[in-house]
Amino acid sequence: MLERLARKHFERGWQFELQDREGDAIEEYRRACDLKPSFADPFLALGRLRALGGQLRDAVTLLDAAVERSTDKQILQWRAYVFGRLKRYREALADYQDADDGEEPSIKVNIGRMYLALGQFDEAGEALDGLEDPSAIQLRRALPRYKEFVDEPSDDDRALRYLFGGTVVLGTLGDGGVRLRGDRYLLLTPKHIGETIRRFCKFRDTYRWHFDAVAGDGAHHRPLALAMSEILDLPLIAQPDAEQRILLCSAVLKGPVEAVRVAKPWRKANVDLMHFTLGLEPTGDPTDREPELIGSVHRCAVPWYRVEPYSRLEPDTDSDDLEESPWPGFRIGAPFVNPNSRHVADEILDAYSAAESGPIAELLLGWYDRHPDVRAFEWK
Repeated sequence: MLERLARKHFERGWQFELQDREGDAIEEYRRACDLKPSFADPFLALGRLRALGGQLRDAVTLLDAAVERSTDKQILQWRAYVFGRLKRYREALADYQDADDGEEPSIKVNIGRMYLALGQFDEAGEALDGLEDPSAIQLRRALPRYKEFVDEPSDDDRALRYLFGGTVVLGTLGDGGVRLRGDRYLLLTPKHIGETIRRFCKFRDTYRWHFDAVAGDGAHHRPLALAMSEILDLPLIAQPDAEQRILLCSAVLKGPVEAVRVAKPWRKANVDLMHFTLGLEPTGDPTDREPELIGSVHRCAVPWYRVEPYSRLEPDTDSDDLEESPWPGFRIGAPFVNPNSRHVADEILDAYSAAESGPIAELLLGWYDRHPDVRAFEWK
């Protein structure tokens, strides 16, 4: 009787999930699990949704129960995924190995990932060898860089951008921002921007980067380009000229796709191009198509260009639906674009003048001395 009732709740949950009614699906799956049936389906289903929702410890408990009830390889893969998220890499590796039947390249790729996380680079190379999966190819290319991380973490924003993109992450002032459901948002104030530019200039001086001109157009990017042209005492140009050495400046870019679009006309013009952006929203995997130098790798915006919903948030303590809102405690205000690039550039210049090249810049230089395989260092 209880088995049939549990099955009914599970099937109702599955139908709700197919209709994108996740809350209802979770409730039905939970009811099925509470009846402790002998079949694994509700434990896997609820464990999967808990994992995707970031409730990783609850997910492990549910997936443990599913493993006790079934030999389904899918359960092992989900539990391995959660173990990996929890940085329990040896347990993740064991589950991936148990799930590997030689037919799914993606499992081999994840075995390679776990070996890399454990610092077992020879084993990682063997696991990834011969695989044509794009992820495997990307990991094999990153393997020489991974070998530099024997005694330090390789899973933060700076390390990941280095491993897979050869990118310099300069960072910005502090590590603050508004914590939103599912992610964080940071408004890059002039003070943040001044700090990032100071770090850029420290790297430029250390590595003796030489540019002929600065570029960056539109209400979004031109203020930064205008400020950088004055800081570096270089002309600001609107059109590429062959064989010039150009610093392309961007405010905030939405992942590698927008970065490629912004840089495309300049790269096609046979110029030497270095791309610098204050912020990059990590909407895709790290790649060597993103800017060579990035400030903040988070969901972010600049004060003079706030058009995305999260960049227009205003405090709202009177709303009745705080629990349901993706922006709890906030409402979305009107879009804002400041068309006065000269005025914005002056604010950036004031912030740059007030900023100091502090100890963090020296720490960053030390980090990249240990990890020098970045695209920006190929600039002659």
